[in-house]
Amino acid sequence: CNRLAVFCELDHTTPWSQGGKTSYGNLASLCKRHHMFKTEGYWHYQQPDPGTIIAISPLGETYLTRPDPPPAPRPETPPPF
Repeated sequence: CNRLAVFCELDHTTPWSQGGKTSYGNLASLCKRHHMFKTEGYWHYQQPDPGTIIAISPLGETYLTRPDPPPAPRPETPPPF
């Protein structure tokens, strides 16, 4: 799904009720629709590394998403005077 995270819901990859922690390595931003599909058991999610999400569709197809790399450090520029 290409919905921006600001319009999504945070979801525990491993459910909180099954011992999943509320931490960066166990949270994913899912749109309402995909969150419902996961909760109902249609879609399954894995998070092998924090921020890396593997979504598994009902047909067994897998989709991999990774977080954007951090921006490169900006070089220090001397003041113009």
